[in-house]
Amino acid sequence: MSEGPDIAPDSPSTDIPDIISDKFDYPAHRVIGSAAEAVNWVECSSLPEVDKAAFRVFVDRFPGLTFYRDDAALLAHLELRNAVVLPPWLWEVRQTLSGLGPDVQIRFDDFDDWLSPRADDTDDDDGFIDLWYEDRFFGYLQDEDRDRLMTGAECYPILSATTGVEYLLAADLRDPANGRIVDLCDEDIMDNRYAGRPGTESVYPAFESYASMLSHIIECRMEDGTVIRARNLA
Repeated sequence: MSEGPDIAPDSPSTDIPDIISDKFDYPAHRVIGSAAEAVNWVECSSLPEVDKAAFRVFVDRFPGLTFYRDDAALLAHLELRNAVVLPPWLWEVRQTLSGLGPDVQIRFDDFDDWLSPRADDTDDDDGFIDLWYEDRFFGYLQDEDRDRLMTGAECYPILSATTGVEYLLAADLRDPANGRIVDLCDEDIMDNRYAGRPGTESVYPAFESYASMLSHIIECRMEDGTVIRARNLA
């Protein structure tokens, strides 16, 4: 059983700086655009058509909102800060279309895969996934978090929902060519490792791809608390 993703010999130290002390200017390395501009980013990319179609569904659901994408300098900083090698597919999608902004919380209508316990955690009123997710793409909080998520679960965090425990949607680092998004709970990973079991036993498939994940966003909660539901839905 692998002890975690390989780190190249010239990779930085795994002494993760606290996110609060991270002085990198993230906003300066995010490209902001309208729905029309976001669609153009997608059309100009070399992504497969299935991903382009999923991205178009996502943008069409929220035509009045602002979208963003990361630049290469931001992604390189995250690799350095987190002492991790991000999969090539993650570099490509994040430089194409990252989402609606790191300060926007989101809900999903469904997961692609029903193996995850969270796929059954739905709201009684609307049937959607009953968790609000927020940005976690800055990576690991500190060394302990990196040990749990990278070494234990072999993943890199993208989004998180906190309800006493932390639920994560993450990039699967076990196979750099596998672009699926996985679902896990940090407490389950800790319990597995304490019991001598691989943390990956509690890592479940959630979405077929990053683009598919965004296409399943059904509601957004803005910084001021305003909730916006996807267009053409009651």
